Amino acid sequence: MQDEKTHGFTRRSFIKGAAVLTAAGALVGCSPKAENLEEVKEPESIPADEIYAGVCRGNCGGGCFLNVHVRDGQVVRTTARDMPDTQYNRICTKGLTHVGRIYGADRVLYPMKRVGERGSNDFERISWDEALDTIAEKWNGYREQFGPTSIMFFLGSGNYAALSGSCNGAGAYQRFVNALGCSYCSLDVDAAVGFGSKRATGGIDLANELTDRKNAKTQVIWGNNPTISLMHTMHFFMEAKENGTRFVVIDPVYNATASKADWWVPVKGGTDGALALGVLNVLFENGWIDEDMLRNKTNCGLLIKEDGKFLRMSDLGVEPTEGELDPATGEPTVIDPPAVWDEASGTAVAFSETTSPVLEGITEVEGIKVQTVYENAMGYISQYPPATASGICGVAEDDIRELARIYHEDGPVTTEIMMGMNHYRNGHYSAWPVYLVSLLTGNAGAPGAAIGQSEEYLPQLMYSNIAEACYPSDSSGNPCPGQANLLHTVQVSDVLETGKFLGEDLTIKSAYIHCSNPIVTMCDHEYTQNWFDKLEFVVVADMCMTETCKHADIVLPSAHWFEQVDLGFLFSSHPYLLWQDKCIEPVGEAKPDFQIFGLLLDKLGLGEFWNISEEEYLETLLDSDYWRSVGCTVEKLKTDKAARIYPEGDKIAQAEVFGTETGRIGLYQETVTPAYVSGKEIDESIERGLHWETPTFAGADREYRQAHPYHLLSEHMRTHTHTQWWDCEYVKEYEPEPIVRLNPDDAAELGLSEGDTAKLFNDQGFVVMKVAINAGLPRGMISSARSWQKDDFIDGHFASLPSREYNQVCANQAFNDVAVSIEKM
Repeated sequence: MQDEKTHGFTRRSFIKGAAVLTAAGALVGCSPKAENLEEVKEPESIPADEIYAGVCRGNCGGGCFLNVHVRDGQVVRTTARDMPDTQYNRICTKGLTHVGRIYGADRVLYPMKRVGERGSNDFERISWDEALDTIAEKWNGYREQFGPTSIMFFLGSGNYAALSGSCNGAGAYQRFVNALGCSYCSLDVDAAVGFGSKRATGGIDLANELTDRKNAKTQVIWGNNPTISLMHTMHFFMEAKENGTRFVVIDPVYNATASKADWWVPVKGGTDGALALGVLNVLFENGWIDEDMLRNKTNCGLLIKEDGKFLRMSDLGVEPTEGELDPATGEPTVIDPPAVWDEASGTAVAFSETTSPVLEGITEVEGIKVQTVYENAMGYISQYPPATASGICGVAEDDIRELARIYHEDGPVTTEIMMGMNHYRNGHYSAWPVYLVSLLTGNAGAPGAAIGQSEEYLPQLMYSNIAEACYPSDSSGNPCPGQANLLHTVQVSDVLETGKFLGEDLTIKSAYIHCSNPIVTMCDHEYTQNWFDKLEFVVVADMCMTETCKHADIVLPSAHWFEQVDLGFLFSSHPYLLWQDKCIEPVGEAKPDFQIFGLLLDKLGLGEFWNISEEEYLETLLDSDYWRSVGCTVEKLKTDKAARIYPEGDKIAQAEVFGTETGRIGLYQETVTPAYVSGKEIDESIERGLHWETPTFAGADREYRQAHPYHLLSEHMRTHTHTQWWDCEYVKEYEPEPIVRLNPDDAAELGLSEGDTAKLFNDQGFVVMKVAINAGLPRGMISSARSWQKDDFIDGHFASLPSREYNQVCANQAFNDVAVSIEKM
């Protein structure tokens, strides 16, 4: 708590706190509705607020630093808190309305058990002892009969924190999963851009810190709408623009961000890859790609055999050698370098032994037919001259040429990519060429030159002591069982029906849902709901009574972020770890998730694996040379409340060595590694080299669009982060219900006016919503937010419209790859 005391604004009435929150609400165990709140007379004087440090950490990439104002043991408001670098000071609508979440009508106050049908919202309050005993009895029975893998842990992204949240393998939940030895189900969201760009970079971070935007001559926003989705970052772009940086926005919709642009490029939804290939075509056509870069900073000189594999030195009689031990297998790695044709010697040599590899014209080496990676890539890029690319992506030929010129002449260029491209089945096919546009023009790895997402998280995963924090041993030194199977959402139903997973026996009886609302947020609502209802026993821990909670057997009340100590961890749009003070006692009988995990393991007889306090867990996680080198310790965080994750100075993401096999920019990959195992045959020929195709359902050339002519875009909201803040009555004053937005000409053609009711439907499902007119949408595209629960819709469900179908190699929920028909109701 800070030393200073501040006075808050006067309120005519306020909720008295946990003491007045009783079972008088519509649902036993949830907060009462507004009409049951007690009116309190305004006091003669207002006591000074106690101010604590807080972190807003929903999955918006925000991580905003907050002052949490507490009066009489109750949170009364939030304000922006000073970051060490005050350029990052921000707070948005959501951060300002936490009071409405803490004391909201849908807040889960007590453990509850279902007494009606699943989804009926028919529950009764129980004690924590009964809840824990019930779960332990069920789980111990399943463990004894089917093994611990019969329990499935489902993780979401509702809270990015080390103790209570989802941290992609670094959070305390991972210790719980490893101690239990259960199965795990992946969320499979926002995966396409990272999967595709890895083919070019090998997974290397190439995004500079946001404070570097001022050093760019041109900044390109590609697949991002920060004015709505990342509003706390928008001032960096605007300040750079005011400084003279050109601001270019590539987006299918004329939205709030596009309205601020110097140049808006209206690409058709899901065709970003075709646009990028057209730009690459112009760059090569004009000789704007440096040949020395192609020779020595890319894998363009590598030779490809007819079977799609690289020509290696072993093919030419050079015996492979042994390298370092592979930690996964314990066996030495095999060093068998790929070959290039050396221009100077006129022979094939290992790629690292020459600075003058031949880029084209080599057709055979020692009787083996080959082509270079350069020839392979150019063979594909040549199919996308501006005229062809324009016909696909809708961007004028001259504009494609201008975009290429910008990357060649108007650098340094920073390209900001977020989640827009992620939400299509062809997303990874688009990401590869988009990244190549920046990489091949030298617009990465220097001040003002970068490409990627404005999320700072790599040190938090790469340099933390995850092995000690998340993989405990018992008092005898026996290691925990560890996480078992990794399922993907599209596989769960089959496993439940067949008892098989990838050909092996697997029985799933129960699921534990953490930081997630999957029935609302996953594609194909009916599918998700159905596999939920096939489970014998479902436990959901949450702060509010979500649609997913209504399908649980046991609902556990999770503490709000301000009701517990924690550490904002994994990713934010700023380079700081932020400390969360415990500001108030949990409302009702809510408990921090960290404590819930410990209580469950104790009941299961596995408490030895959780013999650790919150602070000890954080100390263990930060016990590494890296964190010590930047002065990031728990003691510092408790005192200063913030610690920088990088050394001081704007972080410039330099990459002299990429994560690819050759350490160079990749335009071809020999090995195709799927992100999930489907059991289906994979066409590797379209995955090794550059390949692009239209979206599966939303593509204009797809037969599906003949039946369902409108491309449905899933948009973010100012007031929600996915389904978070749905439960806050404050924000419902601004956005009270779901709506669908239509271009005015499309609306007129359909006979729809503002405020009318329309049905959206396709082969998957339907939803009924009110209509709003938006001239910023192109014809044939409609938009709506996927942030609402079932009861908010007039009928149907928005999540019923997107298909759960994945790309053949990329496990990714494709929320925007959706086409629908529309009719007036």
